[in-house]
Amino acid sequence: MICEVSVPLKSSRSPLVRVSLILCVLLLTSCEGSGLQNLFAADSNADQWGASPSPSPATTTLPQTLRFPNATLLETQPLANDPNTIQTRWQASAPAIAIQQFYSEQFQQTNWRLVEQQVADNSMTLKGVGADLEVTVTINTATTNNTTEFTVAYRPTTTNGESAPTPSPTTALTPQTFSDLDAAPTPFQPAIRELAELGTLPTSGNQLDPNSPISRSQFVRWLVTTYNRFYEDRPARQIRLGTSNDDPVFRDVPRQHPDFAYIQGLAMAGFLPSPLTGDASALFRPDAPLNRETLLQWKVPLDQQGQLSPSTIDRIQQTWGFKDSTRIAPSAVNAVAADYLAGDLSNIRRVWGQTLLLQPKKAVSHAEAAMALWYIGNGSDGLSAQSVLQARRS
Repeated sequence: MICEVSVPLKSSRSPLVRVSLILCVLLLTSCEGSGLQNLFAADSNADQWGASPSPSPATTTLPQTLRFPNATLLETQPLANDPNTIQTRWQASAPAIAIQQFYSEQFQQTNWRLVEQQVADNSMTLKGVGADLEVTVTINTATTNNTTEFTVAYRPTTTNGESAPTPSPTTALTPQTFSDLDAAPTPFQPAIRELAELGTLPTSGNQLDPNSPISRSQFVRWLVTTYNRFYEDRPARQIRLGTSNDDPVFRDVPRQHPDFAYIQGLAMAGFLPSPLTGDASALFRPDAPLNRETLLQWKVPLDQQGQLSPSTIDRIQQTWGFKDSTRIAPSAVNAVAADYLAGDLSNIRRVWGQTLLLQPKKAVSHAEAAMALWYIGNGSDGLSAQSVLQARRS
């Protein structure tokens, strides 16, 4: 069918011309086969698009390294209350513990930090934070037909161009000089001097105060700082610090505490007894003096890379021969026993020498704490401040 429209001709500036043109368009839209008819037709997708576009979900994709081998993807969708978070649901022919171990290892690789690991009645949850991604894995421990379902939710650590909260600040490690080093026991002075050159004994000034008790929180700061400096070229071995996003593990160590990042990080890594490790107490007592058995309980697992065999007081009496072995807290028994395996490089021998009394409840001085930190390892595989300095100078 052909549409014919006649338009009166007058000056292009005439109102009659403008009115006629509008009439022409209206007539054309009524013609069959007209492209204009389709142009003004109702949108068949209008019910899908809605009145206004919804916020775009995160476009970040899950890294291939965080996809459990041979797992089947069941579903992918943004969270309703947080469109920047994408949740994926998976199924794998593997036990829950294998999936947990996989993600635990991945979150401890370079550029990742394992910030949470919890076990509930029917699930296990792990949370990892990378340079630009936050990932939460929830594993259903109840298997069905020999398969395990789990979800992996991930979101960018930056949104709308704004950076996520940064980790708690750490002090730049620079060489230190202690004006009161001469007050430290003479055998300790070379070790303290080497650690000071590495800058791993942060203090508020140039005073070490070597013979006064060290607090629990300050020792953790020294321990984590020294350990991470020793293994600065091996990120996979380092302790990941806590961040301002973390829920505090201990009620008396809030995010505002100056040593929060170190205490939180060591606790989340499982090297501090805490509610995360099944310890009933949620208090850390940061300002309390550190005692000998606690120093061993915290440091020896790092020396042994977490491999502590169950032991007994009888075993300690047979090896160390301590006359006060029965005064050692049950929670420290394994660490005291394992320290014996390091021989002359053990913490007990290096710090307190040949002794038949451990005095487990006795407060540790700043100088003793530094001497314990001078070497980290099991006697056959380890690093000293001296070896780290030599490697840096070569």
